[in-house]
Amino acid sequence: MDNVYVPSTFRRLMAQGIDQAVRLIFYIPFLKPFFLLIFTDDQVPVSFYTLGLMFLIPAIYEFIFLVMMQATPGKWFMGLKVVPFSHPTETLDWRQCILRPLTERLTFFFSWAVYALAFFRYDRTHLADWVAETRVIQFKPRTSRAKVRWVTGSLLIFLYVYEGLVSSAAILRVMDWQNKKVDLRDIIATDYMDDMSEYMPEPEETLSFKFFENLGGH
Repeated sequence: MDNVYVPSTFRRLMAQGIDQAVRLIFYIPFLKPFFLLIFTDDQVPVSFYTLGLMFLIPAIYEFIFLVMMQATPGKWFMGLKVVPFSHPTETLDWRQCILRPLTERLTFFFSWAVYALAFFRYDRTHLADWVAETRVIQFKPRTSRAKVRWVTGSLLIFLYVYEGLVSSAAILRVMDWQNKKVDLRDIIATDYMDDMSEYMPEPEETLSFKFFENLGGH
C-alpha cells in the first residue's frame, strides 16, 4: 500500500450509488410499512424503536463492512478503501469502525454538509473522517491533483445546513412523543412542508426526499 491517492469525486459518488442499492437488502425486515405506504391510504404507524433501526441501518451497514474489509461494497467495487489517517498501511480498529458511520448520522440535521466539508481539504476528508481519524484512498493514480474548492464548498455547506435543519425540524414536529410513535405517511406528507413554507425557498419539495436522503451514507 505504498502508492495511495486521494479518491476522485466521481469514484466516491459511484461508490455511494452502489451502496445505496446494496443497502436496500438491509431494509427487507421493514417491507411491510413501506408496502402499506405505497398500496394503501391507511395510516402507517411505526414505533420510535423501528424508526431508529431504519435510521441506523446505514451505520450498521458501514460498520459491518469496515470491520470485514475496510470498505463498503460500493467502495470496494470502485477501488476505494477506508484507512487510518496517519497510517494507511494499518487496519482500522473497532473505535474507528464505529465512530465513522455514527458521525455520518449527523446528516439528519446537516444533510450532506457533513461531506461537503471535504471540498476544503486536499485529502478530501470530511467530518466523519476527522472524528474517526480515517481517510478514503484509492490505488489508481488520479489524472489531476485534488484542489481546494472554497466557493463550491462554502455554497454547498450553506445550502445543505439550511436544508438539513429545516427538514429535520419538520420531521421532528410530526413525532408523537407521548406514545413514542410516528405515522410514516406524516413524515412524507407535503402538508408539513407547506407549514414550513415561510422558512423554505422551495415549499413544493416533499419530506419524502429529505427523509430517505438521510438514510444514506458516504
